[in-house]
Amino acid sequence: MEWNMDRKQAAGRLMLCGGLAAVLCGAAVKLPALEEHRPWLEEHKLEVGAVTAAALFGLSLLVFPLPEECEEEEPDPCDGYCPVE
Repeated sequence: MEWNMDRKQAAGRLMLCGGLAAVLCGAAVKLPALEEHRPWLEEHKLEVGAVTAAALFGLSLLVFPLPEECEEEEPDPCDGYCPVE
């Protein structure tokens, strides 16, 4: 499968959001304001991380949209063939 630039940028952005979500969720467990929710957060780490990463990814797309794909011209079907006389 060939990756175009949009897929690379989206995959890189998603990995960055996932890493940031992991850091945020790790820090959220230690906040005193979330003390009463700590057992639930520790029990549902994966779900909280996935939701946080999805929210960050969505926000990043709103703030910094991916570049539009430029439409390429359709190749000429006769390209590469020589006329026969």
